[in-house]
Amino acid sequence: MINSLILYFDTLSVFGKTAVVLNIVLLLIASFLFNYLAPSDSSTLNAKRTRSLRIMNLILLCVYGIDWLINFYFNNHGHSDVFIRISQTGLILVLGYLFTQFSHTWMIRKYGKERSVESEKVKTRTYQSEMGYILVLLVTLIVSILLLINIWQVTSWLQATGVIGGLLVILFGTKEAWAHDAVSGLILLYHGDITPGVVCRIPSMNILAVVRRMSLTETTFHDVIQKHNIIVSNSRLRAATIEVLNKVDSPHWNDFVTFKIGYDSSSEQVETYIDAVWNKACELEKHLDPQKKAKLVLFNPGDHAVEWRMNYRVESVYRIKQARFAINRAAFDLQGEYKVSLATPLTWVQADKQQLNLQ
Repeated sequence: MINSLILYFDTLSVFGKTAVVLNIVLLLIASFLFNYLAPSDSSTLNAKRTRSLRIMNLILLCVYGIDWLINFYFNNHGHSDVFIRISQTGLILVLGYLFTQFSHTWMIRKYGKERSVESEKVKTRTYQSEMGYILVLLVTLIVSILLLINIWQVTSWLQATGVIGGLLVILFGTKEAWAHDAVSGLILLYHGDITPGVVCRIPSMNILAVVRRMSLTETTFHDVIQKHNIIVSNSRLRAATIEVLNKVDSPHWNDFVTFKIGYDSSSEQVETYIDAVWNKACELEKHLDPQKKAKLVLFNPGDHAVEWRMNYRVESVYRIKQARFAINRAAFDLQGEYKVSLATPLTWVQADKQQLNLQ
């Protein structure tokens, strides 16, 4: 069997020998290529690229294996022109895939923007990098089609009513499924407001998350509380109202909490209570700085209670919710000690009783 494999390899053309050796090499170094030479901004995507390349390599090696079995065990020694053309087609697709992936990585390195995503420096995609990728993709597609036509000698594909025309008709007919997301992705990248590292609030989708990755078709968010990924199509994202919380790359975030306290508590009493709440919250949450005191304002003297607004600063924009939870916990624990009640004021209960009596 070994001798037959060697003899089959010797009968291959230079192109065939190169294809076999190249596929074996790529199969072995696929992980190295996408993890070190041309890594993306996602380990999951790196694994997906590696898996795709290896599958293509295995398919091409299987083509040569089938050709070897057929010609050396069923027919005369030699090789089939059909299988060789299939292998050449596969090799062009593999090289085209590698070229587009490496070009995309180079575009991101050249025209991408460096941002901090949860304290990690990454190169993110921009409008320029994605437009460059689209141009490379189109050129690669055109060159690949021309090479395939030359391999299979099917010049009729170039006719308007041939295969190329059919592909164009299919693309035009399915534009509703992919064009909206792709165009929306380019528009979002062009404006530059929604980029990896930005913390966004989307009220209509109940999302408060960090933008992790943005492609032409979809955007991946990382929830700041539950730490799971949220994937939203770009067309839907563009139609929603988005609050960008850290557009200027500022690491901190200004927030507030409102407390409703009865009229029986004086201003001095409330101020003392809020200071104690702030100090205890700083102990519970490390991204609250005790040196930067919270500011208290009387926001609204309502009919049944006074609304006091506690303005404070969170040192990390990714800890917005955790900081608010710490403040709420501290306020609940200290209300008895400072004789301040956060419960519904008694006037509400009295009003309900009066209404019942009237009924």
